[in-house]
Amino acid sequence: MSRIKPQLVSPAQDFPEGPCIDQDGSLYWVNCQSGQISLLTPEGNLSCFLDTGGVPQAANFTSTGDMYVCESGLSAIIQVRPDATWETLAGACDGVDFRKPNDLTVDAYNNLYFTDPGFSKPDNLIGTVHFVTPDGRVSLIDDEMAFPNGIALNGDGSLLAVVETYPRCVWLYDVLEPGVVQNKRMLWQDEDEACLPDGMAYDADGNLWVAAFGTGTIAVVSPEGKTLRRYDAGGLKPTNCCFGGPELSTLYITEVETNAVYALETGIRGQQLLADQRRAGTQAH
Repeated sequence: MSRIKPQLVSPAQDFPEGPCIDQDGSLYWVNCQSGQISLLTPEGNLSCFLDTGGVPQAANFTSTGDMYVCESGLSAIIQVRPDATWETLAGACDGVDFRKPNDLTVDAYNNLYFTDPGFSKPDNLIGTVHFVTPDGRVSLIDDEMAFPNGIALNGDGSLLAVVETYPRCVWLYDVLEPGVVQNKRMLWQDEDEACLPDGMAYDADGNLWVAAFGTGTIAVVSPEGKTLRRYDAGGLKPTNCCFGGPELSTLYITEVETNAVYALETGIRGQQLLADQRRAGTQAH
C-alpha cells in the first residue's frame, strides 16, 4: 500500500459517483441518492449544477462542452448543455429499453460507450455494454455479463476496458472503429475476494486506476494486467475516480462508506480524455 493519503475534498455527499473534469478544470460528480450533479470550481466554490430528478450514476464531457450522463432512474443517457438544460439522447437498443445505465466513456468524436448492469448478477447474466453516436443511434457491444460496471478508453482510443464486477475483473477489447470491437480478453482479476471493482481511469502510461470497492483501495493495473500498487481510497467503498488538477496528476475519488469526495496527489500524470485531445488538436489518428 502506498503511503500517500487522500485529502478530503467534500464531505456529506449523497452516494457520490462518476467524477469528471470539464474544460476549465472544474470537478463534477453525481449524487445518486439526491439526483444532483455537484460542481466544484478550481477556486473551491461548490454548487449544484443540475438536479436530474432521477438517479444519475456517471457523467463525462464531449469536445463541445456538453455532458453525457448515465441516468439510471430514467433508464436513459441524457445530454446536458453547459447551461444545465438537457434532453434524452437515447433510451433503447433495437427496441429494448435500457435498464439501469451505470458508467460511460467518450471517444474523440463524441460517441460514447456505456455499461447497463441493471438487475444482472452471477445467476442472471443480462448485463450489457452499448455504443451510442452523437445523434442517438445505439448498438450492442457485449451482453450476458454479470454486472458490467466501470468503462474507459485508452489514450489513443484503440482499447476499451470494461469492469465486470462479480468476477472481480477487467476485460479489454480492441476497438477497430467507433462502435466495432473484437478480441475480448481478461486483463486483470483482483485477488482480493472482498473486492467488487467499480469505476476506473487511465493514466498517461496506460495503467488503469481501479476503484476496488470493498477493499478501501485504488488498485493500479499495468497494461500487462499486473497489480502495481494500491492507494488508500479514503474509505472502504470507493466507487469511481478521475484525474484532474493543474498537472492532471490529482486523482479524485468518490467514496460511499464516508459519503465523500477525496483527492489523491499521485505525482503521476493522468490520461487526457479523448474528447479533450480532439478539442486541443492533439488527437492521434
